[in-house]
Amino acid sequence: MSRAVTADHVLFDECIRAFRSDDERWTPFEKGPSYSFLLTSFEISIPWQFKECHVASSVQVSLPGANSAFISKVCNPEHVGGHNSHLFGIALSAIASFSWLKPCKSTRDDYLCRQEHLTDSDYSELALNHPVLVAGPGANHSRVSDAKLDDMHKQLEQLMSKLLSVDIKTYRIAMQSIRLVHLSLLVKRDDFGLAYLLVVSAIEAVAQHAIKRNKVKNKHPKEAEWKLRSKEDLMFKELFESYLESRGNNQYLRERFVSFIEKFAPVEKWTNYIEHPMSDVADTIRAYGSTHSSEHLTRKNWFEKYPEDLSPDEISSIISDAYVHRSCFIHRGEQPPHTDPSPSFHRFFQDYHSYDGYELTEKLLPNYELLIGLAKHSITNWLHTK
Repeated sequence: MSRAVTADHVLFDECIRAFRSDDERWTPFEKGPSYSFLLTSFEISIPWQFKECHVASSVQVSLPGANSAFISKVCNPEHVGGHNSHLFGIALSAIASFSWLKPCKSTRDDYLCRQEHLTDSDYSELALNHPVLVAGPGANHSRVSDAKLDDMHKQLEQLMSKLLSVDIKTYRIAMQSIRLVHLSLLVKRDDFGLAYLLVVSAIEAVAQHAIKRNKVKNKHPKEAEWKLRSKEDLMFKELFESYLESRGNNQYLRERFVSFIEKFAPVEKWTNYIEHPMSDVADTIRAYGSTHSSEHLTRKNWFEKYPEDLSPDEISSIISDAYVHRSCFIHRGEQPPHTDPSPSFHRFFQDYHSYDGYELTEKLLPNYELLIGLAKHSITNWLHTK
């Protein structure tokens, strides 16, 4: 059961419960047909039928300037009920965002969810929930090819089916991490550091369940020698015991984060996992039957580094540094050192150069698109082990 009045505020736990009919804490207030909305950053040109729900094709609403909204009405499963039916839509938008790695939203209330037929005024009101920049610098590619849409439909269907089939505990762990990825995609344009924090945290949240502490904990090579000395030296014994206590409190979260990615999103799969940032543009060019070749948009540039160009130790160091940059943001408000939030011609990494007057520092940073892709595939691969 959800709150009587959600009052334009989201408690995502209610959405988690609304999505699955076998969650004992969800009791529909009223039975019968119910609806919600899926607002996307692109046009869904044909209706999609899923086992649990039906997603209508997009209605595009033009907004002031270079903005539009793409609104699909969702026919919810019967178990949702008419009261606060938008909670299902919020859960669906989170899952869709995670599956497609594109920002999606739903409404924060159910007022328009109660209407079977919507007016132009209703659609204009719904459009305010998720305006999308469709022209100019930084614009979304709102046209997706039919082949890509078909693939997106299948991906979402598979993920929804898996989430509905696993046990409730696994489902909740997955949904909480999916929500972190969802929020990361939604806030990226407003604050890159916060988006970075959320996507790293999404991976860490599952890593704590998938990778046990004992698998990655480290012992100092001289620990056995220290133990022998502590038997003879009482002062040293106190120091050794303090060291053991400190080590015992270390959860090795960074090590588990790195190990989780290495296990569930191995580096040899990254080329399959991470789309080129210009892939949507290339797909659109091909879909319209243009005589111009689009291969130059997605091929490797001479100045780029790909995963196969790096050693395993270099890859591990880059992943580990991503966790450090997350920690710098959460503890100090310090933004990640990236200089481009969405580089068009660097698929995996971007170069970082820093000169403090004495020493030049050069290193590779993982692109946001790399991190968000690793989050999706590592969490999904873990989920499929359940």
